[in-house]
Amino acid sequence: MKDEYLWNKSGEPDPEIQRLESLLAPLGHQPGKAPRWPAARSNRLPWVLAVAAALLIVSGALWILRQRSSPAWQVAVVEGSLSRTKLATGESLATDSRSRVRLNLDDVGEVDVEPNSKLSVVTIKDEEHRLALDRGAIHALIWAPPGRFIVNTPSAQTVDLGCEYKLQVLPDGSGLVQVGLGWVAFENSGRESFIPATAACVTYPEKGPGIPYYEDASRALVDNVHRFDVSADPRAIAVILSEARPRDALTLWHLLRRVQPNDRAAVYDRLAQLITVPAGVTRDGVLSGNQQMVDALWNALDLGDTSWWRMWKSRGPK
Repeated sequence: MKDEYLWNKSGEPDPEIQRLESLLAPLGHQPGKAPRWPAARSNRLPWVLAVAAALLIVSGALWILRQRSSPAWQVAVVEGSLSRTKLATGESLATDSRSRVRLNLDDVGEVDVEPNSKLSVVTIKDEEHRLALDRGAIHALIWAPPGRFIVNTPSAQTVDLGCEYKLQVLPDGSGLVQVGLGWVAFENSGRESFIPATAACVTYPEKGPGIPYYEDASRALVDNVHRFDVSADPRAIAVILSEARPRDALTLWHLLRRVQPNDRAAVYDRLAQLITVPAGVTRDGVLSGNQQMVDALWNALDLGDTSWWRMWKSRGPK
C-alpha cells in the first residue's frame, strides 16, 4: 500500500512521494558528507524575507521607544473634563466655560489654562519651550532658566525671565501680562517692554508691547499710559510725568524710548529727578539714543541688568 511506502518503503511507491524525495535528496543526511545546500539563487527570497521581517521588527521597536520618550506637557484636569492627558509639539487644547487644566513639564514649570482658552505647543527643545495662546488666559509658574519659556500671543511674544505671571489674550488680539514674581519681557519686531514683579503691561495688535506700569500706580497715570499706547497723544505725557513716583521710573524709562525726539528731554529730566543717574550717562547721550547709556539707566532702577537680555536677543530667538 502507498501508506506503507510512506512510512517504511515496503508498499507500492507513490509517484508524488517519489518526486518529492528526488527534489529533497540534496538536503538529506549523508554519512561523512556535509549537507548540500541549494544554489544561492534559490535561497535568496527566504533570506530577503527574513531580513525584511527583522527590519520591520526593529523599526517598530524604535518607533514605539521614540513615542514613549517624546517630550510632552502632562495635562491634568483641575475642573471640568478633558480627554487629553499629554500635549506634544504641534498639538493644542481648548477649554470650555467650565474647564481648567494644568500643564506640567518637569524641567520647565507649570501652566494653568483658564476656562475659554485655546493653547498650543509650538516647540519643546532643551533651549526653548514655546507655547501659543490664541485666546483666554494662563497662569505660569516657571523654574526653567531665563529665556527658555516663551508664549506667543497674536501681538507679542512673552519671554519668561524666571518668574510667575498671568497672561490674558482678549478677543481683539490684545494681551495683558501681570507679573507676580521675577520679571517678563514682551517683545515684537524689536519693540521691547520689561515687566517686573507687581507690574503689568498691555500689548496691542499691529502695535506690539505697550508701556509697563506698576499696578499700584495712580489711576491717572495708568489711564494715560493706555492713552499714549493707543494714540501716542502727547498730552498724555504731561500727566504721566506729573503723576510719576520714584517707583514709576519704570514707566518713564519705557516712555523715554517711545516718545518723539522733541518730547524726550522732558521725560529724561523727570526720570533724572526720580533716580540716581549712573556715572558716564549724559543727558545729550541719552537724548541722541545712545543704547549703552539707556541700558545704564535701566540698571539704575535695580530691576536686573540688561546684559543678559541683550545676550539672549543676540542668539536670535525665533
